[in-house]
Amino acid sequence: MICFNCGQQLDDATIYCEQCGVKVSKKDATKFISESEGLNRFYELEYELGEISEELATLPYKQAYLARLEQSKSQKFNQLQLIRQVMYKEKKDYDSLLKVSFSSIKARLGSNLDEKKRIEEAEYMEALVNFEFVEKEYLDLVKDAKLTQDEIYKIEGLKSRIPLIENEMEKILAQITSGKTSNTLKELENQNTKIQEELSKAQNIFNKFQQADTLLIEARNHLSSAIQKLRSAEGLGTWDTFFGGGIFVDGMKHGNLDRARNEINKAQAFVRRAKEFVDVIDDIYIDFEAPNLFFDMFFDNFFFDLFGNSKISRTRQRVEDSLIELNNSRKSLYQHQNNWEQKRNHLSIKINKTRKRIREERLLLLEP
Repeated sequence: MICFNCGQQLDDATIYCEQCGVKVSKKDATKFISESEGLNRFYELEYELGEISEELATLPYKQAYLARLEQSKSQKFNQLQLIRQVMYKEKKDYDSLLKVSFSSIKARLGSNLDEKKRIEEAEYMEALVNFEFVEKEYLDLVKDAKLTQDEIYKIEGLKSRIPLIENEMEKILAQITSGKTSNTLKELENQNTKIQEELSKAQNIFNKFQQADTLLIEARNHLSSAIQKLRSAEGLGTWDTFFGGGIFVDGMKHGNLDRARNEINKAQAFVRRAKEFVDVIDDIYIDFEAPNLFFDMFFDNFFFDLFGNSKISRTRQRVEDSLIELNNSRKSLYQHQNNWEQKRNHLSIKINKTRKRIREERLLLLEP
């Protein structure tokens, strides 16, 4: 069998390639092909790759064309709506002359009912013809937009073919140049390995920032929920202070306070989990002040209620401040994430260029 990585000829029982050290199996091994067969297949793939590149180059123009079609569709649709309103009005005016109504009686008394009906019918037919004409234009735009969108989907689908084609091209060249090398090729392969390692690291860090951001979104949602519960408790406390409410209102208020405390605990847990992925996030510390349930129920008076409500207000303000800090952390996180995404894209471009140079160098090895 042939090593899928470097093209070295191996025994069928081989587990690790003697040339490059990669673990191989019959399943992974490349079927042996001659140099001429390999080159023919290589150039077929290269031609296919070129066609895909040409198709991808048309993508921005097709997307811009689709945007113009969508805009024209919207304008035609609005025009249709206006014509439809005119058409319905003319039809209504015509129908009113066919039945006993103020307008029909007035027309009969004036001895011009037939003339009125003829005019209203003509105006309705004119609006109907105009509607049908604009409707046809609108449907043509819908059809063109659908066809263009399908073309865009088809072209975007070709992107997935590129890595498959490039991998097959590289395997073919590795096989038919087995045992042949050059200093330039070795240098390019070492360079490609280093870039791959950098890309893997960048991808890993980027994924960590993404996971951390997902957790911070959960924390934000729980803090927002806690603020709502605290506002509700604060409102009940205000009612209890000035209008009284007894045990029932106190129970509802403390129920909201307990739920708010629970939401804050969940938010803090999500932030701690996010910190396990990245170290640019600060913990959430909230001093949760709340009136004592026992005193609130059994020593219920204006001053106790007012004092207790001020505690709820301070707690709500602290949670709102924590929410602002959390959103600022997400902005910082997004900036880091964006930087690593740019680095990842830059490394991907470098790898593609290096792999192309490796293919070119292997082709040079085949020259006599």
